[in-house]
Amino acid sequence: MKAETVRRVRQAIDELDFQPSALARGLRGGQTTTVGVCFQDLDSPVMAMRAASLQQRLREEGYHTVIELSGSSVELERDAIRRFIGQRVDGIVIIFSQLAADDPAIRLLEQGNTPCFWIDPENPLPGDKATLDRARSMKLILEHLCGLGHRRFALLGIDPRNRFGALRIPGLREHAPAYGVDFERDFLLVYHPGETRHTFEYGYELAGELIAKSAGDLPTAIIALNDRLAIGAINRLREDGIRVPEDVSVIGYDNIAVAEHFFPALTTIDHQTDRLMDLAVRGLLDRLNPENAGHPPSELSVQPKLIVRKSTGPARA
Repeated sequence: MKAETVRRVRQAIDELDFQPSALARGLRGGQTTTVGVCFQDLDSPVMAMRAASLQQRLREEGYHTVIELSGSSVELERDAIRRFIGQRVDGIVIIFSQLAADDPAIRLLEQGNTPCFWIDPENPLPGDKATLDRARSMKLILEHLCGLGHRRFALLGIDPRNRFGALRIPGLREHAPAYGVDFERDFLLVYHPGETRHTFEYGYELAGELIAKSAGDLPTAIIALNDRLAIGAINRLREDGIRVPEDVSVIGYDNIAVAEHFFPALTTIDHQTDRLMDLAVRGLLDRLNPENAGHPPSELSVQPKLIVRKSTGPARA
């Protein structure tokens, strides 16, 4: 190509702020600098927080994200993985995967040699992963509440057959004896089996059922599945003149933005989202390094943090 032609092409590139096609680079065998990210939906504040943090962290490393929402559908999650591989992304991150270890999509990843990092998968999966230590979060909650004199608890929305509940109840069973309480005797489970709408309204409904079941003798503390349930429950308790935390302490989970600004400000568990996403990005980038291709999968765990605010206090006499 003549020097003058090269000069004109470069001038046009500068004037148009042209960006080379990542897909075209991938088709030529190079990296596309794109990462496929799949999670269930944006309705959950936790999902939104994690997705935003992950995208920002990848952007800092020079990667673009292609986002797919699976809507709690295993088939849509499989489709997302197929599309990511078809788009020749450099790697994939999946949050709250519902796939099983023998799913065809797992074999597709292995055949395509596409690195995938799993964040809090529902089932044991091969490959690199990072999880939140939910058993540890239950220990933090018991330590805090029992230290305030609480010995009778209601578990709001924690369904033993739901993955979110199933990951917490073993932690409660394990740590309760150390604080002088017994899971079978001192914990009342209030939930709708199979319920998946973990919303403010659901917390409101469950608190009404708890009030009716307790017949004037409420447990002294409520441990809610998440912050939305906790806030909905507090609103329902207020309608019956039940004070928080003077009559009943309430503790949430997730540390969503509204938790700090609600009244009373909500005691909750923080996921350490930025830490979790940082581990995921670093783990994926390590796997993208050809020198690390043969290394064994990494299994990382993030320790949650208890955020003490105004919704918990000493147990009523």
